[in-house]
Amino acid sequence: MKIGINYHQNKELPEDKIEISIESKSLSPDVQKIVTLLENIDSHLDVIPLTVNEKVMMIPADKIIAIEVYENELTVYTFEEDYRLRGKLKSMLQRLSNNDFIQISKNTIINLNHLNSLEASFSGNMMAFLDKNLKLTVSRKYLIELKKSLGM
Repeated sequence: MKIGINYHQNKELPEDKIEISIESKSLSPDVQKIVTLLENIDSHLDVIPLTVNEKVMMIPADKIIAIEVYENELTVYTFEEDYRLRGKLKSMLQRLSNNDFIQISKNTIINLNHLNSLEASFSGNMMAFLDKNLKLTVSRKYLIELKKSLGM
């Protein structure tokens, strides 16, 4: 997919309004993804509230390195601390709806800004090496989307 971006200044628009127009030959999955991203741009949170031990912790999204789930327990890895709480990976990924976070397996989300390297592993999987010496498996099912996010 090739994307062209044109900026046009419109002095008639109020200061707090932006108009976006998308032109494409068809409403392809890529176009739908762009529309969804634009629709959700305001719902993206820079700080994620996490309820841990009856206490709400406000964690900056850029400090989150990765999130893993085992059964109903989420582990949120940050530089300072690892937080354990109840929840679902899918709902956490929706709360982190920006392009920095991507699912790499059925039970893991990573922040691409903290990814240091990828290495081939067993049976077509890859190993992701992240900050804080985290080493997580990238399953084959999610590898294509990860490579696409990295521009590979």
